[in-house]
Amino acid sequence: MGDHVRTIDVIGRDLALAGLGAVGVWFGSRAADKMLLRRSNRSLPAGRHIVILGGGFAGVGVARELARLLPDAGNAQITLIDQNDFMVFTPMLTEAAGGEIDTRHIVHSLRTLSPRIQFVQGKVMAIDLEQKLIHLTQGNGVDGLPDTTSMQPFGYLVVALGSESNDHGITGIREHSIGMKTLRDAAMVRNRAIALLERAGAEVDLEKRRALLTIVVGGGGYTGVEAMAAINDLVRSSVSVFPTIKSREIRTILVEPGNQLLPEINATGLAAYAQKMLEQRHVEVRLKAEIVGAGEDYVELKGGERLSTHLLIWAGGVRPSALLESLDAPRGEHGGLVVDATCAVSGRPGVWALGDCAEIPDPRSKTGYAPTAQNAMREGVHVARNIVATLRGKAPRPFVYTPIGELALVGRRSGVAKVYGIQFTGLLAWAMWRMIYWAKIPQSSQRVRVLLDWTLDLIFGRNTVDLPFEEMPVHTRILPKAAPETRSVPGSKPAA
Repeated sequence: MGDHVRTIDVIGRDLALAGLGAVGVWFGSRAADKMLLRRSNRSLPAGRHIVILGGGFAGVGVARELARLLPDAGNAQITLIDQNDFMVFTPMLTEAAGGEIDTRHIVHSLRTLSPRIQFVQGKVMAIDLEQKLIHLTQGNGVDGLPDTTSMQPFGYLVVALGSESNDHGITGIREHSIGMKTLRDAAMVRNRAIALLERAGAEVDLEKRRALLTIVVGGGGYTGVEAMAAINDLVRSSVSVFPTIKSREIRTILVEPGNQLLPEINATGLAAYAQKMLEQRHVEVRLKAEIVGAGEDYVELKGGERLSTHLLIWAGGVRPSALLESLDAPRGEHGGLVVDATCAVSGRPGVWALGDCAEIPDPRSKTGYAPTAQNAMREGVHVARNIVATLRGKAPRPFVYTPIGELALVGRRSGVAKVYGIQFTGLLAWAMWRMIYWAKIPQSSQRVRVLLDWTLDLIFGRNTVDLPFEEMPVHTRILPKAAPETRSVPGSKPAA
């Protein structure tokens, strides 16, 4: 017995030593890499200022790679500017809206990216490419302090300002819908859905009750499908805490002008599966239908049909940041800056653009690289390397990338995926979605929090409470005013 114990002790000691050795090798290799970078950068001109506009996937990718490639402050000053001091992990916004994840757990502080990165919180008001100045407004309007203006000079500029919802000029969309682009959007959608259930539970007028229990999503792409799947699951699973509402009373409608859902995934079978799963969960999928107007309590479809609703989620497309319209640089067909294959802005030396703000040519496609998070992350790393190559007097390289695949959630524990051309559906695709995107969350502490959220949701279900977010003024009248008179609750007994 003693010999066995000693053998186990020896094995354990050897494993521990091997583990410590592996850790030592890893740290040693990182130290060696930094030393090589410092040596290779000794000839770089000092005092260069690189300014990155936008704290999304593209901008953060550029900043992090620059911090790695230029470890010494003498190589260059790296400044990241965004109006928020956090990066939102947008692929999980719909899960936050559906109540499966705490909204605070899908954000990452931009101030803690790297000691090499100087973060400036401010809203970009104008970009002067001739004088090489960025005009900023700083202040969030809620701290009781007046906003201030400032100017940020730059030597090299990276434009990664992201995108905004595109209402396509449809009347009422901007005033009477909620998007799915920001943390506030996700919180507002969740709060609105729960408030509608609360209001409907006390409504005795059948027409008003139906309108309160009708939710419409405009757009059947990735965002629209995932938003509908999440909100449909949320409201239908929440009826247990609203005893006066039956699940069959809830009406959820997904409106898509095209012939199929998920046109981006380019797989008819997966699109059909997504539609089938949504319909099995009682979602009305309206293909070849267009929203042509929206009001305070309705959505109008092409052909004259009106859907009474107090919650319209708009996922009908995005467009590059409106700031690009005033920028003195060529823009392409979709509004993004025209760049060459290296992501450099045409006719503007020292200026790069990527992500939603650029139309990057793809040698395999006439439309260029799609504005997805997957592409933006790779573009960020590539642009950083091209900037460093330019500083060294070397030629920048063209961006060439083949996406790994596409994934989408279509309901609780169900998804679709196309990875390296192989198609997956159901539970496996759902698990792949979670595994892949979970691994891409930038901060380890946030990964742990998201994992705990998923575990608690699995064990205890969703927590149907309003989140502490104020609604923006543009959406304050989507819900009808509560009637002042006292009404009896359907199904309740009169008081004795």
